[in-house]
Amino acid sequence: MLLKEAVVSGHTAPQELEDALIARAAAGDENAFTRLYDTYYDRVYRYIFYRVGRVEDAEDLVQKVFLQAWRALGRYQRTNTPFVGWLMTIAHNVTISFFRSQRPADHLVYGVLDHSFSSDPDARLDDHYERERIRQAILQLSSDQQQVIALRFLEDFGYQEIAATLGKTEGNVRVIQHRALQRLRKLLGEKEAR
Repeated sequence: MLLKEAVVSGHTAPQELEDALIARAAAGDENAFTRLYDTYYDRVYRYIFYRVGRVEDAEDLVQKVFLQAWRALGRYQRTNTPFVGWLMTIAHNVTISFFRSQRPADHLVYGVLDHSFSSDPDARLDDHYERERIRQAILQLSSDQQQVIALRFLEDFGYQEIAATLGKTEGNVRVIQHRALQRLRKLLGEKEAR
């Protein structure tokens, strides 16, 4: 099974295949890097789009992520952080640089998460307003809390992967998530009471 097929189908990709592709790409094999790119493009794109909210910006930033990854691949070393976690760290840094140079505030978009489709216009409108209400609440969280929520619930990272990606302990990630969810409950509850 190819690496992308294993990742897309939800199966864990054979670590040996990924390691071999990384080693070949680090040695300058463009085809191996292209396979890594094809495997992880969608995840990196989704993560960045979720943060920036514009297709054009997300596409540009994803290209920057993979260009930086290509340039730094020779220095990549397997640790507790999986390769995709390493890419997400680069994506996070590229996104932060983008916001520092382009925009004063973070942006989150929930349209990416909307996989449901209703033929009822009222239901679609209600869904839209609910997603916007949640998005506004998430924007009130700290940057660390937004990051943990995005990796945990958008990317479905485990606590160990999040910790390795963000350079924090698993316990710290769990505390950040717990506090973020508590804050969201409070914020969403306050808005319902209004």
